[in-house]
Amino acid sequence: MNAPLASRGEHREAARQQALVALLFAPQAMAERPSALGVKQFGARWAEGLAAYRGSGREHARVALRAQFPTVLAMLGEPTFDTLAARHWLARPPRRGDLAWVGEDFADTLAEQRDLQAWPWLADSARLDWALWNVLHARPAALRADDLQRLACEPPQRLRLRLAPGTRLVASRWPIVSLWRLHRAEAPDVVACRDALQGMGEIAWVWREGWQARAEVCAADTQQWLLALQQAPTLEHALQAIDDGDFDPAAWLQQAVRHGWIDTVEPVSATPSIP
Repeated sequence: MNAPLASRGEHREAARQQALVALLFAPQAMAERPSALGVKQFGARWAEGLAAYRGSGREHARVALRAQFPTVLAMLGEPTFDTLAARHWLARPPRRGDLAWVGEDFADTLAEQRDLQAWPWLADSARLDWALWNVLHARPAALRADDLQRLACEPPQRLRLRLAPGTRLVASRWPIVSLWRLHRAEAPDVVACRDALQGMGEIAWVWREGWQARAEVCAADTQQWLLALQQAPTLEHALQAIDDGDFDPAAWLQQAVRHGWIDTVEPVSATPSIP
């Protein structure tokens, strides 16, 4: 197929998908089917097919959201969670065809619910759940022996350390890691959960290790270091960005190699000036 024909075909398919999404989430049923869909049914058969399609989409989204947000599901219970899943499906139609991304904005949906104001930690718990789900779909770290050799032999001003794609930081004024751990039990300890909510906020460090998603509480100085690694142009700049204190970059590097937190150690051809 030549390029112009392929382009026209892609345009028609994009128009068909847009028409279908608009139809599924229209506030009122449409009596006439959009021509862009290219379907042949009409009348009662058209209405029945559309209703089935809408119901199937909601059901698949509900199942996907349950898998993506197990902590929120454990906190709320199935009936309440399913009600919120239906609200999310209607309020935030999926922007991608892959249901693996249906929960992308679920935390925002929870934060907007007036009837959940007594549970202000829910949205951040959902953000942690989403990070844990998301890292599992990231590619593994690409760290190789030559990266480690470079790290051992080259000065930090000539290196840049990149974190693995399957890593995330989630900061909260609520103890989200403690709550996540407690709600992994089949029957969470209500008293322990209540006690945990009296504690300080937590920063979650989330990563993929093999086929498992893991999370631990991240200290403030470690968070500062991780943010510096994400933003600094060289390893030297990252080292200069952390405050003097108890943080030990060498000890962190040993952990990072063991757990797969580093993606690559890149050479920097020219050292950027320090502002």
